[in-house]
Amino acid sequence: MNEFVGTQMRGWDAATFRTASGDPSMRSTVIALTVLESAPAWERLRSRIDRLTLMVPALRMRPLYGAIGFSAPRLAVDPDFDLDVHLRRYRLPTGGGWQALLDDARRMSLTDFDQNRPLWEAALVEGLPGGQAAFLLKLHHSIADGQATVLIGLNLFEFAADENPDEPPPPPAPPAEDVGVRDITYANLADNLRRGTDLAVSTLRGAIDFARGTVTETKATWGRAWDTMASIGRFASVPDSPMSPVMSGRGTTYRFAAFDLPFTGLRAAAKNEGFSVNDGFMAAVAVGLDAYHRRHGVVIEELRVNVPISLRGDAGDRTGQASNAVSIARFPMPVAGLTPVEHMRVAHDLVARWKAEPAVHLADPLAEVSWFVPVPMLAQAARASDVTTSNVPGPPLPLYLCGSRMVACYPLVATIGAALNITMVTYDGTAYVGVSADDRAVPDLQDLVEDVRAGFAVLTGEPVGPADRYAPRGDTRGLEETVPED
Repeated sequence: MNEFVGTQMRGWDAATFRTASGDPSMRSTVIALTVLESAPAWERLRSRIDRLTLMVPALRMRPLYGAIGFSAPRLAVDPDFDLDVHLRRYRLPTGGGWQALLDDARRMSLTDFDQNRPLWEAALVEGLPGGQAAFLLKLHHSIADGQATVLIGLNLFEFAADENPDEPPPPPAPPAEDVGVRDITYANLADNLRRGTDLAVSTLRGAIDFARGTVTETKATWGRAWDTMASIGRFASVPDSPMSPVMSGRGTTYRFAAFDLPFTGLRAAAKNEGFSVNDGFMAAVAVGLDAYHRRHGVVIEELRVNVPISLRGDAGDRTGQASNAVSIARFPMPVAGLTPVEHMRVAHDLVARWKAEPAVHLADPLAEVSWFVPVPMLAQAARASDVTTSNVPGPPLPLYLCGSRMVACYPLVATIGAALNITMVTYDGTAYVGVSADDRAVPDLQDLVEDVRAGFAVLTGEPVGPADRYAPRGDTRGLEETVPED
């Protein structure tokens, strides 16, 4: 087989690429917005990012398509890879500030990738108040989940302002050549045949084990089989509509908001009650969304929540082959009439229950089955979710980009069919929260952000004043506070 045809996208990666390409409401982008204390030297930054593309091979790989559209694209090294196509720099107009930067990140996120080139782009943004700068890194979700994005960042950022002479050199640029549609199609057919054979063999082995278990441990064997089938049914069930009567609209555009808070208060609020940081994070979001619905005169008992569950370190972890290692748990979560502690307990129990579901560890096989489901049906199922929450642990120490210290980092993730995406990344003692809101579902984003911020204040017991409402905390005070328009 031609070595330059690369490898075929599999499972979750392939399903994400397919749905994002087939429906604009399923656009699947991840933007890491980092604020730097000053603008790094351009040539040093350019060299650093070139090194990153050598350390992370997916950043030099483009999708390849065969003649038969039913196969997933392949990822192979782009023989025409050009760093300057993916990396740019510009300056905000005079008077631009925090909201102008969020608006640029929004435009960047809503712009589709060139699907014949590597699926990423980046921009250095200069001209922020106080001499600060920003670095925007945009990735397609099919090549990176939240934890993979952090790992990419750790290959880009450094632990000191000075260059590290002991840092290992990057590997040489990988070889690449053009390949024809015929070679790609043959490679796809060979992979599909191999996967079909593997599936048949594993099915036969499973049937033999099931038959043997039926004879030796009848009750336990049939119980496991029933539990697995029931779990797949719960995992693959398709809800009819969102549960929120307020955030019910869906469109193809969304807006960003962001805020931060001391991580120590959030962690203490959760740990003091015997819960995890993620339990506290989800509880704060639930308190905020309850308040937002009451603002609209509605008391909603439950909202449908998506929660990514990491499979890294699991027996089914494919991180050696792919950049996504997650499954998505989707469940109704109570939001009204609970105390913060009760919210944490509910979040903890729901996530723990879904982590124990057998189907969670079948994410890739179920994603493969999604190829038989039309994209409009998948998009309709996604639009029935109210909110996606994700909590990604980041580095606890300060990082530097080409000599400039990173003073803030915000995760800005596309809504992917839901009304909201609320993602939190922790870095150097601070929790950074990015909010993405569908324009039709949440026309009053300022109000929603106020309520979600208040939810964190209720949970942590720390006051949230209006002075830093839209500007990052601490070292990023120089960014001007600009209240976003509805």
